[in-house]
Amino acid sequence: EYAFLFLFREKKFYWHLKLIFPHCHAEYTLKGVRDDKTLADILKPYIDPVESDPVVCQRLKIYTVAPQSDVQILMKIENRKQNSVRYNELDANRSLLDNLKGKVIIEYPTLFVVLKTLKNDMVVLGQDASEPAKNSDSESSSHSSIEEGEIRDSS
Repeated sequence: EYAFLFLFREKKFYWHLKLIFPHCHAEYTLKGVRDDKTLADILKPYIDPVESDPVVCQRLKIYTVAPQSDVQILMKIENRKQNSVRYNELDANRSLLDNLKGKVIIEYPTLFVVLKTLKNDMVVLGQDASEPAKNSDSESSSHSSIEEGEIRDSS
């Protein structure tokens, strides 16, 4: 399987992409996604209340009824220690290419579409990790400052 194709005539990348909707235990694999499409446009057939496919819309109902501002698109940060899973938040209004710049991709991009209110223990760098830990028992402040350093390095 390819991660992407590059068409010289169009000077465009076409990506193989996986969308995971963890709250509904649903996964969709897309092929030939143009790199200049915004993530919002890529998600429309799945979670847009008006434009989504009716069957898919029913399966992903928890997403389609949620306010769009609650939908978050995350990508796992690769090359971290196994017990230290962290995510980058992607910008739905920017293109796939813009969102993938500077990211390590193994096989092909896998996007986790989550609702902020339900994402539980998915730690997003640049947000949760940089905020003072509410439950300081589980995470020391020195650990948080290490995370912040990683955020600065990767930006």
